[in-house]
Amino acid sequence: MLGRKSLLLTAQNIITGLIGYVGLLFVLRYSGLQPYGIFTFSLSFVGLFSFILDMGFSSANIKRISEGMEFEKAITTYFIIKIILAIIFVGIVILSIEFWEIFLHGSFRTIYEKYDFYLLIFYYILQSFVGYYQSIFNAKTYAAILSIPPFIEAVFRNSLLIISTLFILKYMKSPDEFSLILALIWVISYVIYLFVFLPFARGWKFKRPTGEDFKKYYTFAIPVSISLILGSISSNISVIIIESFFGSYYVGAYGSILKIVSYISVITSSLGSLILPTLSFLHSNGREKEYKDTIFQYERYISITVLPLIIFMIIFSRQVLNLWTSLLIQFSSTLILLTIMVYLNGLNAPYSNHFNAIGNPKYLMYLGFLSTLIIVIFDIILIPKRILNFQLPGFGILGAAVATLLSSIVIFLIIRIKLGKIFGAYMDRSIPRQLLFAIITGLLFYYLSGSGIFPSLQWWALVIWLISIYLTFFALLILTKSLNNEDIKIIKETINPSKMISYIKEEIRNK
Repeated sequence: MLGRKSLLLTAQNIITGLIGYVGLLFVLRYSGLQPYGIFTFSLSFVGLFSFILDMGFSSANIKRISEGMEFEKAITTYFIIKIILAIIFVGIVILSIEFWEIFLHGSFRTIYEKYDFYLLIFYYILQSFVGYYQSIFNAKTYAAILSIPPFIEAVFRNSLLIISTLFILKYMKSPDEFSLILALIWVISYVIYLFVFLPFARGWKFKRPTGEDFKKYYTFAIPVSISLILGSISSNISVIIIESFFGSYYVGAYGSILKIVSYISVITSSLGSLILPTLSFLHSNGREKEYKDTIFQYERYISITVLPLIIFMIIFSRQVLNLWTSLLIQFSSTLILLTIMVYLNGLNAPYSNHFNAIGNPKYLMYLGFLSTLIIVIFDIILIPKRILNFQLPGFGILGAAVATLLSSIVIFLIIRIKLGKIFGAYMDRSIPRQLLFAIITGLLFYYLSGSGIFPSLQWWALVIWLISIYLTFFALLILTKSLNNEDIKIIKETINPSKMISYIKEEIRNK
């Protein structure tokens, strides 16, 4: 059942990802990189403070509900916490913007950045309350309900993006003004996102929580919140440094590439999205062997699913970027490095959730500090051309990708070494063979793509290349029996259309 739930979430994310790709295509083709860069910088600036809206309480909520806390008290406790955090967030962001302008005499490259900041405050608040529902349904492992609202939001948002580029952009005083339209679309689409969740919450009842209930959340959330603060810094600092030294055009390029690889990340995260409540349940019931097997199983299927896609993105990086705009082709090395980073992070996700599942989020806090430190140090060294008369490499957005990848490698190795001693293995035993077959497949298709036997510029040709890579990779797995009968049985059972439809109907009916 968990396999079917993960597949449903993955399928939803693939579909919404493709829809998002179309929206991004229209934005970049019609408005260029500059407006998207202004929007991306604004998103990152306000996003620096977005940790305030969570502070680790979403993970605490998943853990408490999955462990059996009274549902009415849990959702009430979490809702009150969300309101308090939203008020704090608004105050701190507005004060930060005004402090920057009035006391530090800071300036914006364009007035549209400041307007975007204020609009995106609403976006992040809406995102936080969308997360309220996501956290609850995640804890109850309701995959069908988790899949419907984001699909509707993606269709609505990208439809607005296409309409705005075709019919509104031409009336803008300057292309930069279009960044305001982007921010407004994000806000409106998340209003829709939030309202789509409401029917699924019909029948929920609030129950007055006690001080002890808040304490249950607080004691778990505080260590996680520090990790979130560090994560917020590490995920946004690169964009801010690029903006400071290179400008919105390069931020637009980096933001576009991040958007492209983010859909690979979404696939890996959706495959493992239900692992925390699953591990929490198994751990609290003392089912340790099943606990360990679950981690290895998630890792195996995450790798099998995305490795062919990683190969494709590496071999056809220039052609993939050209699908959106030829302006991105020069940044193909950045796409390759970020793609590898996403794969490593995806493999690490089941292992990282182990620490939350056993009630030890402090270890993730330490890792978050180390990760942020690596990213900040290498961003400062590798991105700028010069700081305080010191000559630096000036790699620009490639430097940001290198810093992020180095951080992922270090964290990957630390977690593997620590948990390898506990689990008796550093990874699922199938991973080395998968990597070997990925290299063989990659070399074969690198040769074929360069031979000119088949085109590789048109989108339909790239789809055929991608399907061929998947078929070759899976053929090698099956021929060498690296994909065993149990795996094949699970895959067949998971993708059975009639059982999938029955599951969706049952979940919505019995929510």
